[in-house]
Amino acid sequence: MSNNAQSTRPATQEELEQWVVTTCRELGLTVEKADDDFFEAGGNSLTAIRLISQADETFGEDVLTPDDLFARSAVRDIAASILQNTQE
Repeated sequence: MSNNAQSTRPATQEELEQWVVTTCRELGLTVEKADDDFFEAGGNSLTAIRLISQADETFGEDVLTPDDLFARSAVRDIAASILQNTQE
């Protein structure tokens, strides 16, 4: 069983925003804050797939869909999509 805090309670919007920022940086994007846009920071279809895969592994399957990411690609919006989809 994982000791990850997110496995025992839902993540907050702020925690998810930080996760998105950190994950985007690990993917080589220049993301600093919640207002930054995934695609303007250098994201493309390949990094989008990688981000979606990381979200699936971390928070559960289908918490970040391609449609969600392409429709609303600011860090804040990506986090909001994950939060909404984990609560459904």
